[in-house]
Amino acid sequence: MTTNRIVFVQNSVIKQQPIDSSQLPSNQRQDIPAGTTLVLQSYSIPPGSNNHYKISLDDIQFKGLSNWFAFANHVQIIQEPIVPETSVEAVIAKQTDKTTAQINVNRNTLGTQQGFLKLVFNVDTFIKRAPVDSQTLNEQSKQLIPAGTELILATSLPDNNNIVKFPIQSNHVKFNLFNVEIKGFSQDWYAFIKHVGIQRVG
Repeated sequence: MTTNRIVFVQNSVIKQQPIDSSQLPSNQRQDIPAGTTLVLQSYSIPPGSNNHYKISLDDIQFKGLSNWFAFANHVQIIQEPIVPETSVEAVIAKQTDKTTAQINVNRNTLGTQQGFLKLVFNVDTFIKRAPVDSQTLNEQSKQLIPAGTELILATSLPDNNNIVKFPIQSNHVKFNLFNVEIKGFSQDWYAFIKHVGIQRVG
């Protein structure tokens, strides 16, 4: 299935008006880190603006809003089939330690880069505030994320063995988001290990 998605090719800001983000209050703009991919319900080029896209996000809201403007030079609109990435479950299956997902990242290639790993959603699934069935959680404690979404992770640097570790609890991976809040939270989210993968950005 082909889905319209928006890829942020550099750090950017989505905003409530197609003007310079510095002219807007914080509740009308949202930082989006490079490498983020969001699924679109629709997009258009608004009349009188040749350098912004008007986008409507599918399911996800930032600051309670799903309709935003994105600076065209910072993004690409893609219409490609979603190709599943290696799941966290498959990563853990190759490890002896099942309490963490261990992702290899070469420290020497990072420089000062932050947000160098992304969580890739292979299917429509919920992220949750606890590692339990989403049906047991209230709406404020879960968020449906559509397949094809890629969210940048906040992590520590790789250790001396070039490993970044993510805790595993009850078949869920625990993660923090980089520079983005969903439902008011950036830290301590969980995703089902069969539904997501963790990949290097770039």
